[in-house]
Amino acid sequence: MHVDGTVEGVLDSDHDVSIGHEGRVSGLVKARNLVVSGVLEGKVACEKLEILKGGKFVGELVCGDLAIESGGKFIGHNHEVTEDGVVLGLPETFQKLIHGQLADDGLQKTLRSIENVQHEI
Repeated sequence: MHVDGTVEGVLDSDHDVSIGHEGRVSGLVKARNLVVSGVLEGKVACEKLEILKGGKFVGELVCGDLAIESGGKFIGHNHEVTEDGVVLGLPETFQKLIHGQLADDGLQKTLRSIENVQHEI
């Protein structure tokens, strides 16, 4: 999925998502890989987040891999997911991703569990 406009709310995908230079996404985002050239604000769960030159992320992030290109901006909290699916450094891990308790199925459970957070946006 590629976003060049404005999206507010929940963006939930089992695939890759890119936010173009003119794109602006605000809310809860779940995706496999996420590439940001525009603006992303909110809570994000993904396997990999890549912020390109001119891209900006503001919010809370749970991911396995984060890359920020020179000229990209990250303002917020990054919480790494280890290979066994444990989230490191997130206070109560979005309240154990709202009671999903995380660790059994690793990152896939983490990504599914974040769906329970939707009502908080």
